[in-house]
Amino acid sequence: MNFKKRLKCYASILAVVISIMTTVSSTVFAETITNISEDILNAKSSKTITVPAYSSYTVSTTTKLSKLIIEQGASITAPDGYSVTLTVNGIGKEIKPGTYTGNVVLNVTKQNVVEYKNGNLTHYFKQALYVDSNGVAKDKSVLAMITQGKVTNNSAENIKITSEEQNFNGIYVSGGSYSINGAKIDLTGNGGNDFAGYGAAIMSTGEGTKLVVDNSEIYTHGAIRPAIIAAGGSNMIVKNSKISTQNGILPSNYIPNVQLGLMKTAPWMLGIIGNCRATNVLGENTTSTYINSSISAEGWGVLSTDDCRNIKLTAINSDISITGESGYGAYSIGDGVDSFYGSKITVPDYALIITGGNGVFAASTRENINMLNKTLNLGLTSKELNSIKEKQTIVKSGRFGVMWHGNGSLKITDGTIFDTRKTLLLVKGASANIDVDGSKGAQLKSGNGIILQLMDNDDPGPVMVNGMMLNIGVYKEPTEPATEDTTHNKTVITEGKDTIAKFSNIELNGDFYNSTRGGTVKNIFTGMEESSSKNLYLKFDNSKITGVISSSTAKHAKDTIDARDYKELGEITNTPSAAVNNGVIVSLTNGSTWVVKGKSYLTSLTIENGSKVTAPEGYKVTMTVNGVQTDITAGTYTGEIELTVTSNN
Repeated sequence: MNFKKRLKCYASILAVVISIMTTVSSTVFAETITNISEDILNAKSSKTITVPAYSSYTVSTTTKLSKLIIEQGASITAPDGYSVTLTVNGIGKEIKPGTYTGNVVLNVTKQNVVEYKNGNLTHYFKQALYVDSNGVAKDKSVLAMITQGKVTNNSAENIKITSEEQNFNGIYVSGGSYSINGAKIDLTGNGGNDFAGYGAAIMSTGEGTKLVVDNSEIYTHGAIRPAIIAAGGSNMIVKNSKISTQNGILPSNYIPNVQLGLMKTAPWMLGIIGNCRATNVLGENTTSTYINSSISAEGWGVLSTDDCRNIKLTAINSDISITGESGYGAYSIGDGVDSFYGSKITVPDYALIITGGNGVFAASTRENINMLNKTLNLGLTSKELNSIKEKQTIVKSGRFGVMWHGNGSLKITDGTIFDTRKTLLLVKGASANIDVDGSKGAQLKSGNGIILQLMDNDDPGPVMVNGMMLNIGVYKEPTEPATEDTTHNKTVITEGKDTIAKFSNIELNGDFYNSTRGGTVKNIFTGMEESSSKNLYLKFDNSKITGVISSSTAKHAKDTIDARDYKELGEITNTPSAAVNNGVIVSLTNGSTWVVKGKSYLTSLTIENGSKVTAPEGYKVTMTVNGVQTDITAGTYTGEIELTVTSNN
């Protein structure tokens, strides 16, 4: 081949390569979305616009520029019913005074009006990609921000979205089924309302909506700037992805509050700080599932639920972590169920907070995963199911394991391991229903030696100021001794009021306390006096317990606790003492053994045949019932029960 022919051949090959590279590096749209102007996405413009100082410029259609100058006090708006978004070289920018050069686009889109009724708020969402049951809505999508990949009415492949504008949403899916694969989303700046999803990186909403996110990376940096929001009865599925959020800086005039839609920081009364929840589940019958993914938040919480009912939040073989100094792994509210299968939870404060919800900690066995695939409508293929390795759930917490801030249930099973520095199960003035099954190796390890603590709620609550619920309450330790509630039976269990815990097939080393004060309170609706007293019922089935089980009096390290001392909440010292209103009911069944390590006060004790109460080696335990020395044999004992451990020497 002569030189000219070779040169011609090389030129042809080079043209093909350039064509392929151009195709890969540019956004590619399906036939149904081909009307997006190349002038917006790729073409260059020599047009320059200057917006004079203190003037307003209205842009009626999407406009491509090479240079935009916004002078001091000037603004850019869109016609009524529309919004304008500034992108520079494909990156979303705040519209503020300055000079912008390069591929500058003023994107005009129809407003996505979202009402948050519980907060009486209306938000005007803007998003890079808006999808409904008909597919991509170009008139609501800032497509100039999608700088690579392929977008169709059914999926988005390998797209990239970057924005530095506050409140901007990355992808909003409302209706139909849609999939996102290989996305890279990076949002900087504060969000607007994480009860509504205002400012989320990816959001699904609406009954019948199914959104699958796979092999994607999502980063946000800002207050209330969640990475993932599932809402309105939708089904959100996140697989093989990395999600990371960082706290932001709130305006100096922000006052911490717990007002729905206006809360922008963690309520310190939970014993945590931070201002960005990584994810949130909202609405009724919403489902959100994370599979083989890494989800982290700097503070506040990782997997949150709020303003919802009957939701399902599930993590399968995923890593859930707080990267900063404070926060929780998950929150369960509104009859929802938070479930963890084969996942690792690493947190400084709580693995899970329950406020009217439920929690499940189990292994990612084939049986469990098949069940979840069906009940959660995950749509996992046989290949995907086979790729999910069986793992146990592991919890490592710098303080507590699970904290109840309201009624709810907890199930710990399979080979789940809880390893906490402080109290493992912390029930604050609530009714908890707990089931721990150690038949497959579950372990509970408490660094401070307390397995379960039932205590009074030390949340001081918000203070109403000019119609706003502000986080300025102060907890004050009671100074008077508890007064006996004559209407309360300390030997009887009342479901929905008392805390009921069953431990089966497990060996436990640690203590169990009920330090609630109880008494009577006036019902604000009826005006009648009602009992607030609570009993603790512990049933041990084929288990061994080494520790103290007792009613107690409790004391915080500080008598007065405000926001500066948020970590003092839940931190109490117990002194075993006879029950006033805080009954402790113990049942030893199926060959269970209780090795009593110190003074213990009960109100009811049942010992089945084959079960026993003993003391550590070299010690002996004695029991009095209503002040009468009583042999510890099989039977049921009620009243004022006191167990004492003394040396054999």
